Amino acid sequence: MDPKLYKVVITTNIASLQELASSDLTVFLQVTAQEDNILHVAAKYNLEQVAEEIMKYPQLVLLVCQKNSKGDTALHIAARLGSLRTAKVLINCANNMSREIEADVSLIRMVNMEQDTALHDAARNGHYQIMELLIKEAPDLALLTNNVGESPLFIVVDKKHVDVAKLILEVAPDCSFGGRNNMNVLHAAVVRSQDEVVRLSSYLVTLQSPMNYITNMSFKHYAKFSSFGPSTIFQAAIAKSKYKDFIEFLTGKCQSALSETDEYGWTPLHYAVHFGAVDIFQLFLIDSSTAYITDNEGMSVIHIAAREGEVVILEMLAYRFPEIWDLQDNNGQTALHLAVAKGKLDSVKFILDFVLSHDGLINQQDNEGNTALHLATIQRHNHKIFELLMKDSRVDKTATNMEGLTVIDILLLNKEFGYYEKTWITLSVAKNGGLESLEQTINKNGRKVKSIEARKLEQPQQSEGRDPARDRQVEGQRQVANRKPGPAGIRKPTYDQLRHISSINLLVTTLIATVSFAAGFTMPGGYKSDGPDEGMAILSRKTAFRVFVIANALAFCFSTTSMFVHYCKSFVEKLDAVAFYTYITASLTSYGITAMVIAFVSGTYAALADSSGLAKAVLSIG
Repeated sequence: MDPKLYKVVITTNIASLQELASSDLTVFLQVTAQEDNILHVAAKYNLEQVAEEIMKYPQLVLLVCQKNSKGDTALHIAARLGSLRTAKVLINCANNMSREIEADVSLIRMVNMEQDTALHDAARNGHYQIMELLIKEAPDLALLTNNVGESPLFIVVDKKHVDVAKLILEVAPDCSFGGRNNMNVLHAAVVRSQDEVVRLSSYLVTLQSPMNYITNMSFKHYAKFSSFGPSTIFQAAIAKSKYKDFIEFLTGKCQSALSETDEYGWTPLHYAVHFGAVDIFQLFLIDSSTAYITDNEGMSVIHIAAREGEVVILEMLAYRFPEIWDLQDNNGQTALHLAVAKGKLDSVKFILDFVLSHDGLINQQDNEGNTALHLATIQRHNHKIFELLMKDSRVDKTATNMEGLTVIDILLLNKEFGYYEKTWITLSVAKNGGLESLEQTINKNGRKVKSIEARKLEQPQQSEGRDPARDRQVEGQRQVANRKPGPAGIRKPTYDQLRHISSINLLVTTLIATVSFAAGFTMPGGYKSDGPDEGMAILSRKTAFRVFVIANALAFCFSTTSMFVHYCKSFVEKLDAVAFYTYITASLTSYGITAMVIAFVSGTYAALADSSGLAKAVLSIG
């Protein structure tokens, strides 16, 4: 397009346009590098006067249907950018055309390369007035979907244009509910019911430790974050309440969409449970059959509720649909398995305490033979879950998985645990009824004894009727029979870690030595100033005072010994020796701290003996 013509158009110089038209109309057939014609340019800048002037010439009327390089007509551009006045001109022009356009396809129904109509573009940008203009002109536009399956209604719901969505449902109640990825408008409505600031905040705070926020946040950042305070939460609550009313309205219009699944097999009810939207969950249960629908992984809503820790929803499902309580997914896992795997303590507590949780459910094994306790042992997301299962008398601590491993076997073979942690956990399981597998127990004595299953594998078998899955299970157990538990996994610290520990320990032990040395010469109660016992401690005959003297002496001895060991350690280079000396110094320092506390309490008690109430208070605090 000639730059001069382009300038005439965007400056709305009607006189110049008329002058050009009088000389040669073909000048208006020029296009830009993107193949935009003069009407596309007018639509971009909402220049309805230019569009009206061009439409006066019958030879140029067909420009209204001309597409650019992306397949957009001028009406697409006007709808996308909200050029309402230009859109009206284009639609009026198209309606006044005396003949059909391109095989009975009218302007308002023309699609671009993405199969978007002008209504799709207006919906995507929330232009209410243009959408009202288009949908009243052709209500059937709401039935059309684009390349990815999006209907105009799905787009406005996805963009949270609530008013526009209500307009479509009122003008075209038989519109399409479809969306991308086989989703429908109810799927999108549930996802968009979450306030974005609150949702993202809850996610972002999990990316680093809260202590990092305190230590690394500058005043400038603090001032910025302070804007996301109570007012944001209040606004989110109001918006959520309004959106709930919209979802209720939407559900009434498209109730059939409740049972439709997306490409993952999730219904809108699955999403409501996933996001913990209790109100929406209750609303969607008007179609109770959706509670029984499982996704592509075989998970029902009860699995998702347990996995996400949504105890309120879990309780509703348990009482209303008790028959789905012990459903298993494609991996053979129950709701308890998923709650344990995701570390959801509240879900685990509820499931264990619920009346429908029989022993079979609690000890149910998945496709790999793991019970909930196996998963808690393997993953260790939450040590409280492990302890909860371990102390439950109904939980079988002797069950073996497909590899022939019991819980104790897994603990002994796990090299991630430190020695003391492994010892304590293993003995705790054994105390609560846990057993090491027979094969592992025998292997500790160095005997090559095979399990029953491994022996069966070596027996002659007929080639017909063999179960490959069983063969793999037995092979796994045969390998387990010959596996010896590795040494206790004491995780060796690095030199830097030991140096850091030592520096802190030396500081503490020096302080103890200083304080205890000073306390040895500034006795509580003071000294006698006259008589035969001049210079002796006044409180020397009291038991509490004697305890003070002994405890203070011990604190001084432990701390000075620790300092001496620190001095000796400075000549050692071997890592194991450094670690040993560090352990000794840390132990001596802890003893010194204990002795110093006892000295403080006993000395204070001796000095306050005449005030019995205050003395007892100090003693009780100590």
